[in-house]
Amino acid sequence: MAEAGNLSPMRILLASDDVPFVARPSEAAAHRGVAVDRVSAETDVDVALARHGSNVYVVDAHAAVRRSARAATAFAARHPGIPVIVLAEGADAPAAAGLVLLDRLRSSERLLGAIETAYVAACSII
Repeated sequence: MAEAGNLSPMRILLASDDVPFVARPSEAAAHRGVAVDRVSAETDVDVALARHGSNVYVVDAHAAVRRSARAATAFAARHPGIPVIVLAEGADAPAAAGLVLLDRLRSSERLLGAIETAYVAACSII
């Protein structure tokens, strides 16, 4: 991602246990110069964000949509300055309750573009 103004480079923390899925957006992100760190869905996200220096949190909710959405909503409430994106099959919706919902089956480039848009929007209101 090219820096716009005073934006820090985007660094994504991707919580997913679907390693083959993670490989696609991670490879596309690498081509854009965006760092992606994968953690297990069971990882303590607060600790992982601090450890990796991530400024975007992406949750792959394909296996447990409701549980993932609840956890992501709680995280968003604790960290209003960090965009939280939930990926689920067939879910493409505007932000709701501090979350951005995206279809995990989008192309990797479109997915990264939407994540980048959410990051820039979150930075503009801080």
